[in-house]
Amino acid sequence: MEAEAQKAREVKAAEGQAQVTVLQAKAQADAMQHTLPLKEKQIQQSRLEAEARKEATVKNAEAMAQAKVIDRAELDRRKLMSEAEEYNIRRVAEANSERMKLEAEVLKQNPLLIQKIIAERLSDKVQIMMVPNDGKFFFANDVLKGLHPAAVQ
Repeated sequence: MEAEAQKAREVKAAEGQAQVTVLQAKAQADAMQHTLPLKEKQIQQSRLEAEARKEATVKNAEAMAQAKVIDRAELDRRKLMSEAEEYNIRRVAEANSERMKLEAEVLKQNPLLIQKIIAERLSDKVQIMMVPNDGKFFFANDVLKGLHPAAVQ
């Protein structure tokens, strides 16, 4: 009897254990039903975040490429501007040099033009007086005497 009672207890314990296992399996299945949609949403969210990062990376790369193109264009523009300025400076210098050569020739041919130029450049407030042609009293004679004889003639 005791063996049968022991057997009955073991059967009941086994049945109880089986019911506990079934309940655990059902609980796990119920939990999975709630967990699976959550996991799917997490996976979808991760996918969307990865796509957003990819798009942001592509847009950043495009922006950097455009910035490089703009920088290159700016460098080219600056180079052209400096070349144009250099060319302009050379042309002005050449023109000034040519003008000075022509003026030197004219002054060699007509030394009295120096006195005329000085008189024209005097301020309106300065009164001038005409003096004899020999120029003994002209104030600029001392200045002109200090010049090279070739420059005056």
